[in-house]
Amino acid sequence: MRQTAWILAYHGCDRNIGEAILSGKQEIRPSKNDYDWLGAGAYFWENSYSRASAWAE
Repeated sequence: MRQTAWILAYHGCDRNIGEAILSGKQEIRPSKNDYDWLGAGAYFWENSYSRASAWAE
């Protein structure tokens, strides 16, 4: 039997962008900045609001 699991993840972004993504009006666009220390992509921080907030700033 397969069990369902919940993962709480945070994506550091502006509130308006987050609401547009959740409503389906906008898609998540990968970051492609030269300074992205993890490389190009869209990052989600599991159970860490402070880490997502620091990354967004």
